[in-house]
Amino acid sequence: MNENTLNNILAYIDNHIRQKIALEKLAGIAGYSPFYFSRLFSERMGISVTSYIRTRKLQFSLMDLLAGNKVIDVAMQYSFESHEGFTRSFTKLFGSAPKTVRKYLYAYQVPPYIVPPLNQWEETIMKTTKNKTEDMHRILFEFLNQSFMEAEKGYCTEIQLELFPDNHVRILDNGRGIPLSSDRGKAHDSINRIFAGYPVTNIEYNSLDDFDHPGLQTACSLCEELTIIVYKNNTRYQQDYKKGIAQHDLTCHASAHAAGMEIILLPDKDIFGGLSFSRETITRWLEQTPYGRKYVTVRPFC
Repeated sequence: MNENTLNNILAYIDNHIRQKIALEKLAGIAGYSPFYFSRLFSERMGISVTSYIRTRKLQFSLMDLLAGNKVIDVAMQYSFESHEGFTRSFTKLFGSAPKTVRKYLYAYQVPPYIVPPLNQWEETIMKTTKNKTEDMHRILFEFLNQSFMEAEKGYCTEIQLELFPDNHVRILDNGRGIPLSSDRGKAHDSINRIFAGYPVTNIEYNSLDDFDHPGLQTACSLCEELTIIVYKNNTRYQQDYKKGIAQHDLTCHASAHAAGMEIILLPDKDIFGGLSFSRETITRWLEQTPYGRKYVTVRPFC
C-alpha cells in the first residue's frame, strides 16, 4: 500500500470518526479486497485496522470529555454500543475511567496520524526490544536526576533505590522535596504542573525519536503507575498518577518523616510489555555519575 493511499485512508478515518467505519469502505478506497487490505494495513501500521479505528475514536472522545460532554453522550457519538463498553475500552487504553480523566486531565490534543516510511517500517513503527529497554531505563534515570539536582545543591546526601520483582521501583531521598504551598489547592496545581502528562499510546510511543531526556511529564505518561510523595514541614503530600493522569486531589497528612521525596513507579506494560529493569544497567549508569557513586544505595530485588 503506497503512502498516498494510506494517507487517504487515515484521513478518511479521522474525517468520519463519529460514524461507524466499515472495513469494506476503507478497502474500496484502497482498491483491495477487505482481507488483503487488512493484511497490508497491519503490516504497514503495526496495528490492525479495527484496533487503529478504536484507538482514534477513543482519542477523539477524550477531547469531547474535556469539553464537558457526558460520558453516555460521548459513547453514543463515537458509535459504541453501550456506556459500559465505551468505559471499559477507554479505561483499558488510557488507564483511567472517563470521569477521572475529565476531572484531572488538564489538556489533551489528538495526536496527528503518522504514515511510516515504507522502507523504515521496523525503525519507525515497531521499536526493538533493545530500544524499549533503553527507554524504560531512561524513565527511571529521569526521576533519579531530580535527586541528583538536590545533591548538586548540597541538600541531599542519601538516595535509596529499591527494585522489586514486579518491576516497581522506589526512590527515596533526603532532599528538600519540590516546593509546595501550605495551601492544598495551590500545592495540587504545583505538583501537577511538574509531573502530570497525558496518555501515550503505542502508536505515539513508536514515533518518538529522541528519548535521551524524556522529561518528567513524558516519563509520568509512560508509567502505568506513579506515586509522588513529598515530605516537608511535618506534612506528607501524595499524588498518584496512571499514564500521566492524576487519580485524586493531592492528599496531605501530618507526618514526622524527615524532609525528602519518595517516588514509586511502574513502567506501562502496554508499551514495555514484560521487560524488566536491569540491576547491572542501573549500576553501570550510576557509576558514571558522581552523585550516583557517592549517594545512591541500591537495594536488591526482594
